[in-house]
Amino acid sequence: MESLMQTIVAVVIAVLSSNGLWAYLQSKSKATSARDRMLLGIGHAEIFHTAERYIQRGGITTDELEDLEKYLYKPYAELGGNGTAQAIVEKCKQLKIISASEAERMDKDA
Repeated sequence: MESLMQTIVAVVIAVLSSNGLWAYLQSKSKATSARDRMLLGIGHAEIFHTAERYIQRGGITTDELEDLEKYLYKPYAELGGNGTAQAIVEKCKQLKIISASEAERMDKDA
C-alpha cells in the first residue's frame, strides 16, 4: 500500500511540475485576463453612454436606476472597474425620479 501511495505522489508531482501544464494554465489566465479587460471596456462604455442619456434628460425612472446599478455597475465593479463609473452612477442617483411615461415624453422632446 505504501509503494502505491509513493507512486501516486510521484505521478502527481511529475504532472504538476511539467512545463506543459504550467503553459496551459498561463494561457488560460491570459485569455481570462483579456476577456475581463474587454468586458470592463464594454461595461464602462455602456455605463457612461446610458448614464449620460439620463443626465441629459434630467431624470431617471426607478427601473432605469435599478438596471444601471444592478446589471451594469455592480458586475463592472466586481470585475475591478474604476471609480469613474461609480462617480457617474452617483450622479444618476441624484437625478429626479420620473415616471416611465414622463421619461418617454422627455426622450421624444430631446
